[in-house]
Amino acid sequence: MNKKDELKNQLEPILKNREALEHYLTSNSNLPGPRSNLELAFAFAEVYDNLPVLFDWLVISKEQADVNNPKSFLAFCATVCLGKIYPKTKDPYLIDLLKKSANDGRWRIREGVAFAFQFIGENNFDELKKIFSEWIHNSNNLEKRAMLASLAHPKFLNEQNAQFCFEIAEIVLTNMDLSDNFDTLRKGLYYSLSVYVAANPKEGFEFVERWIGKNRIIDKIMKENLKKNRLAKKYPNKVTTILDRIK
Repeated sequence: MNKKDELKNQLEPILKNREALEHYLTSNSNLPGPRSNLELAFAFAEVYDNLPVLFDWLVISKEQADVNNPKSFLAFCATVCLGKIYPKTKDPYLIDLLKKSANDGRWRIREGVAFAFQFIGENNFDELKKIFSEWIHNSNNLEKRAMLASLAHPKFLNEQNAQFCFEIAEIVLTNMDLSDNFDTLRKGLYYSLSVYVAANPKEGFEFVERWIGKNRIIDKIMKENLKKNRLAKKYPNKVTTILDRIK
């Protein structure tokens, strides 16, 4: 029995007892600490779909439970769960909730949004494309970062799916807003592009080369991606040639 199955077995007897469930999740959240219990959150998402309870947890605010408060793990778990539930319901309200959570002030909740969308993409990448294609043209920096991070998921990336990632990245880079939360978006750009390039190196390196020289900020973004091991170790000559072009 693997770790996920063990966790699911521990969760099963208390799924209908909200008080016991909340106590178990918060007690085993690993918070406060540098890394929350992702294995527990993922196992929980596979066995729980009580939306009224999840909706209650989603409204636990930063003021009520900051990023290192064990109670915030409930909001994180609820966010991740939406990605497992959406393919079964296709309820657009769940996507609206994920968009709202993408703007949360706690970085762990924003990571939960990426995990949720990755579950949707694993189930049906075309569904994820549809959601992001509708969202990208009316999105702020935190929402753009959520899309970039969600798509940086090797499990569903192949050459064809990576092409869509380049389309999203093209829109993000073309319409960069350097104001609110740009630092958060920039951190997402610093690594996500390298994941897309690794999935489709031919078009990926062409994408990178086409953007070099546009401005100092974009050059830095491309440089950070080229330095990632997934590119630098596998394509050293290509990476070195492109880096030499960046001043």
